Amino acid sequence: MLRHKPDVEITKDRLTDSWETTRDALVPRLSAAREAVSPYVDAAAARATPVLDEAKVRLGPAVDTARTRLRKDVVPAVIAAAETAKETSAPARAEAKERAAGALLALRGDSPRKVRRWPTALACLAAGAAAGAAAAIARRPATAVTPPPPTPTPFPRPQQTAATDTAATENAPTSPGAG
Repeated sequence: MLRHKPDVEITKDRLTDSWETTRDALVPRLSAAREAVSPYVDAAAARATPVLDEAKVRLGPAVDTARTRLRKDVVPAVIAAAETAKETSAPARAEAKERAAGALLALRGDSPRKVRRWPTALACLAAGAAAGAAAAIARRPATAVTPPPPTPTPFPRPQQTAATDTAATENAPTSPGAG
């Protein structure tokens, strides 16, 4: 099977040839034009120099004020706007980059590879399960060291009132030495 140059290479060769031909034709004409115009340019520069010097003197303070305001007000606002535009356009730029890569592959005759995301999802799922198991083991109390059971609280004794105290002393047996 015969191979031929791609259209891009053929066009590039034609453009190179035409550029060389054009350059060879224009170089003598441009030199002649430069020599013919140089006296007029010198005369215009001589007439314009005093006018430009006077304008510099008159407009100097205004130019300084404008330069200061430009540096303090305009430049920071433009930088902030550019950063905001960059952040806002990030998803669109990423999509354009992906599509351009796909288009380039299609032009070459290759097919774009599909990115498989399920291995990453499974790895994240396994890592989460391992972290959950580790947290459950860390929170579980140790079985070797068990605290003693709490001691039972004794029942309260009935309180005696003054009437029950006198009745208790009257019915109580007397001791032999009491008298």
